Amino acid sequence: MKAVRDFTIEKYRQLCHTLLDESFTPVTVYDFLCNEREPEERTLVLRHDVDRHPENALRMAKLEHDLGISATYY
Repeated sequence: MKAVRDFTIEKYRQLCHTLLDESFTPVTVYDFLCNEREPEERTLVLRHDVDRHPENALRMAKLEHDLGISATYY
């Protein structure tokens, strides 16, 4: 049986809310690598590769902004 993959913005919204509800602290790659102090226990380095669908990345970035989440986009 093949797994169903759901890459919709709604599913990503649910993931972001779950991460925040579970007390994860999303940080950018730069913040993680350049921070001089130890990362918090539940730190999540959030990065995205923008390849074929930049409009989807923009939707994700707007959602993250609304939720106060920092991420890195390549």
